[in-house]
Amino acid sequence: SPPVPPTVSPTVPPTVPPTPAPVTPTTPPPTPPVSCLTVKIDILTDYFPTETSWTISDQEGNEVASGSGYTQSQTNYIQDQCLESNNVHTFSISDTWGDGICCSYGSGSYQLSLGETTFIEGGVFGSSAGHTFLLSHLGKALVDHSTCDGEVKGGAGEKCSEHHHCMSSMCLGGGICE
Repeated sequence: SPPVPPTVSPTVPPTVPPTPAPVTPTTPPPTPPVSCLTVKIDILTDYFPTETSWTISDQEGNEVASGSGYTQSQTNYIQDQCLESNNVHTFSISDTWGDGICCSYGSGSYQLSLGETTFIEGGVFGSSAGHTFLLSHLGKALVDHSTCDGEVKGGAGEKCSEHHHCMSSMCLGGGICE
C-alpha cells in the first residue's frame, strides 16, 4: 500500500473571550445612624422590692429595657439605658401587691433622667403607672402628661417647668400641661 501523506489539521487561531462589561456593585443607600440618648433609670425600692418591676417600650410596643428581681429593700437600683432619639417610648412600672412603692411600706420612688434633668418621677400609684415620652435629637425629653396612668397626682393638669415639657403642648400658663 502506498504511503499516506501525513494529515495536517487546519490551525484555528485562538479565540479571545469577550471582555465583560464593568459591573457596578449595587450598594444600598447608607442607613442613617441611629442616635441614642442615655437615660438613667433610678429605682428606690420600698420594703417589698420583689413586688417591683418596670419596662420601657418603643412606639411599636417592643420592650427595649426592663428591670425586676430586686432583692434589697430601701435600695437604689440604677441602670443607664441608651434609648433611640426621636422615638416615642413608654415607661411602665408595676407593683404586684397593688400598693405602689411609696409610702405605706417604705419610701420607694422612680426617676428617669437625661443628664442632670429628671423628666419622669413618682412612686405613689396602685398596681401600675405609665408615662409616655419622646427624646428629641436636641437632647430634651418631652413627656406626655396625659398618659400618666395610675399616678395619684398625675395625668392631665400635672405641673411642669421649663425642663419638664408636655408632648401634647408645651407648658401652658401657670406651668400646667393640657
